[in-house]
Amino acid sequence: MREETLELLKAHSNRSKARLSSMMSLPIEQSAHCAEIVDENGKTYLDFGGFGVFILGHKHPQVVAAVKSQIDIMPMSSRTLVSPNLASASKKLVDICPDPIQYAFFTNSGAESTELGLKLARANGCKHIIAVTGSYHGKSLGALSVTHRDEFRTPFAPLFDNVEFVERDNVVALKAAFAKHKDPVAFIAEPVQGEGGVYALSYEFLHTAKQLCEQSKGLFICDEIQSGLARTGSMWAIDKHNIVPDVMLVGKGLSGGVVPCAAVVATESAFAPLNKDFMLHSSTFGGSPIALAAAEATIDVLLKEQVAERVSKIGQNIVSKLKSIAAAHNNSASQQIIVRGEGLLIGIDVGTPARAGQLTLSLLHHNILTSHSLSNASTVRLTPCAFLADEQLTQLYTAFENAIDKI
Repeated sequence: MREETLELLKAHSNRSKARLSSMMSLPIEQSAHCAEIVDENGKTYLDFGGFGVFILGHKHPQVVAAVKSQIDIMPMSSRTLVSPNLASASKKLVDICPDPIQYAFFTNSGAESTELGLKLARANGCKHIIAVTGSYHGKSLGALSVTHRDEFRTPFAPLFDNVEFVERDNVVALKAAFAKHKDPVAFIAEPVQGEGGVYALSYEFLHTAKQLCEQSKGLFICDEIQSGLARTGSMWAIDKHNIVPDVMLVGKGLSGGVVPCAAVVATESAFAPLNKDFMLHSSTFGGSPIALAAAEATIDVLLKEQVAERVSKIGQNIVSKLKSIAAAHNNSASQQIIVRGEGLLIGIDVGTPARAGQLTLSLLHHNILTSHSLSNASTVRLTPCAFLADEQLTQLYTAFENAIDKI
């Protein structure tokens, strides 16, 4: 089955990806439940990867039940008649957002949310966009224009020419970038850069950006696609800074790990162009009833199960233990291993892409799945679900200790 699958992928899906999967001897996934994935041979893997999607794990029963029920009722919307699902899901989402965020627009993916966020900036008169080094906002053309990695950007140049990148946490550079413009300026950033290697932006940097946006009558766009919905130990990573964004991008975890779902939420003033003319932006599949059912059930579970609190506690324990193991391994003769973490968004920086590849393969050998970091190839990421058993954590620690001895 494996070779046949790889040949089909090579011939009809993507040759380079199929080749890499073959070189890494990646197994064929067969089924999943909570924190575990089973391959075609019956071997079980702990899913510490998933790129931040599975905060509730795989197939959370409440989310699955909601989606199954909605399929029996009406899986897709007519887009002509009024959708009660859209009304209830919009309220439920904005209710867990910082005040005064009031409006929601549902999309299919994080990149789509970024595109709409940038369109809102343009519709609100922001002719210039300031982004941050180390950022990742997606690979569609607009999202790529505010994503800071040359390897992704160069093949598609020229991108938007009104974007300037400032060094992460460099307040002086941030002020200088805003000072260049008399027109409204939009600022976009992830409070915690996931693909950038798990770097939390500083309180001073983010507050300065918010103040400068207000002074320029621009927009503060907060990308919570990966860091939001309890992933970092609070409902939103920006909550820890006591900042209310004008626009917030939501994704990944909103799916409940069952049906793709993302969104843009905004204050009334930021959303005003779409309130004036709803035809300015639309999506055939965005906000489908089954996706909204998944989103509503996900929010219910996040609140009922106090997932943010669970994430904060488990994340602190994991980061503390991994740092302890890394410290015992680090010495003057070896390249230092640095562990960074916010909740269950955890980065293991091993210094070089080659070492990161070795760590990934070694952990895979010990049945631990991880995520690579798209804007920082030296960092291996762990983004597990919030429902981990003690024995699964022990398996991670044992695997990590064995793995770093081999890099």
